[in-house]
Amino acid sequence: MRILPYLSAILVFGTGWVSAQDTAALTLDQLIQIGLDNNSDVRIAERNLSRARAEKRGSYAGLVPYLSTSLRQDMDPGKSYINPLTGSLVEPPVYGSAFSMNQTIFDGVASWYDARSGTIGKEAADANLEGTRLQVVLDIKEAYYDLLSAVELLEVAEEALELSQRQLELVEERFRLQAVKETDLMKARVSTGQREAEVHQAQQNVQIAVTSLQVAVGRDPSAPLNVARDSVSIQELPDRAAAQQAMMANSPAIRGQKLAEDLAWLNAKKQRGAFFPSVNLSYSVNTSGADVGDLYRASESSTFLSFSVPIFTGMRNTSAYSRMRYAALAEGERLIGLEREFKRQLENTLSSLTSLHKVYPINQEVLASAEADARLANEQYNLGAISILDLLDAQVSLITARSTLVRTTYDIKIAEARLEALMGIESQ
Repeated sequence: MRILPYLSAILVFGTGWVSAQDTAALTLDQLIQIGLDNNSDVRIAERNLSRARAEKRGSYAGLVPYLSTSLRQDMDPGKSYINPLTGSLVEPPVYGSAFSMNQTIFDGVASWYDARSGTIGKEAADANLEGTRLQVVLDIKEAYYDLLSAVELLEVAEEALELSQRQLELVEERFRLQAVKETDLMKARVSTGQREAEVHQAQQNVQIAVTSLQVAVGRDPSAPLNVARDSVSIQELPDRAAAQQAMMANSPAIRGQKLAEDLAWLNAKKQRGAFFPSVNLSYSVNTSGADVGDLYRASESSTFLSFSVPIFTGMRNTSAYSRMRYAALAEGERLIGLEREFKRQLENTLSSLTSLHKVYPINQEVLASAEADARLANEQYNLGAISILDLLDAQVSLITARSTLVRTTYDIKIAEARLEALMGIESQ
């Protein structure tokens, strides 16, 4: 199949075609980068990842002591009073300070589970960002290959129209010389009209493909677009077992669901800790005085060790634990269903690729045979050995063979892109 280095022109709404010199041709890699930069879902996933990182830092709060300090000043001093026991005049302190520390000694391992939940949340945000990027890349690849397919089919239609127009001119000349019948002329005109309609339809398909690609990369659908046509190479079929292993290990969707199950079980375990006693240590220092310097001398300190045991909570803890346990079991079932669905998609994609790989060389042979038949039919018609119907049939077979090979080629590339997305590969 003939592969051009660049699209010679790209359809622009209302203005026709823009030549390759007017704007720089964008490669598939560049289109993907533009799409990733412009996509709102990717930016949202990035913000969510930043938020998850902040939440992860805050999740360690239960494992470290809580410290606080304060300084106060009496804004209305002079409220002296007489001590009823001693009869002396007492001046209340004007300044005061306090320092306190609280440390959880044991809370049923809830603090540790909070820290672990923060880590899982960050990993889940990572998986979500990766999955979002994979979907954007897949959408752009599909739109890109759809555009290349539409452009090549347009080229086939234009070549067919050019061939049909030359054939019509020849038939008209021979008709003027009374070498062919009027029916041959009418059939040639009908064939040319059909080729013109096919060109118009192909142009419309290119226009639709351009719009889809513009939307996929996050650009204005009506803006000019010039796309470089990358060399199309067919990859080898991967081993089914290796592909499934890669998918199970790398798929961000599956990894994200596994993390969702882990987080649900952590929440259940954290709630189970509410049945255990809690131990807390607190220490405080308070100072006061008439002058600021007194705050560094006089002080009162206290240390408390508290021990709390939940005896009866109105079944709140039991109900909450049961609810979270069943939620975790449900997440496990979702994981099983998701893995089964991804395996189904993988099998269908690999089966489709296998079939296309078998059909591809056959289509190449059919095209070579159709080209030879068309050349022979043209020579035979010029010699009067066959009718124009036979010639038109040969030309239709050639057009069909070329179109079929184009569609098969880009069906393979789209299937390869879907397989890479299933396997968690963001290759460009």
